[in-house]
Amino acid sequence: YIRWMEDFEYEKLRLPRPDLVIYLDMPTEVSQQLLTGRYHGDESKKDIHERNLAFLAQCRKSALFAAQLLGWKVIPCAENGTPLSIEKIQEMIQQTVTEAFDAEILHTHHSG
Repeated sequence: YIRWMEDFEYEKLRLPRPDLVIYLDMPTEVSQQLLTGRYHGDESKKDIHERNLAFLAQCRKSALFAAQLLGWKVIPCAENGTPLSIEKIQEMIQQTVTEAFDAEILHTHHSG
């Protein structure tokens, strides 16, 4: 499916291919803790997808598979079951973008 989708989007529709894709990886158990906090412990406020742990775990597995297959940059957003701070995640995003930009400039200078 992923190969078909890529062909459809980038070849047939001629949509521009992204220079960089960043996947922010939040483990399902950590996202559940965050949702429980957001809803002040009222689990009934979770939508149908937020309540379905098996579905969420499968979505994460699929996303990580796509990331590996397509060369996305994965940024872990939790450590030891605890979410990282927004500032730490932002710092890792900035570093990833800077490294990708520097690599592209280096590649352009060497190949052109």
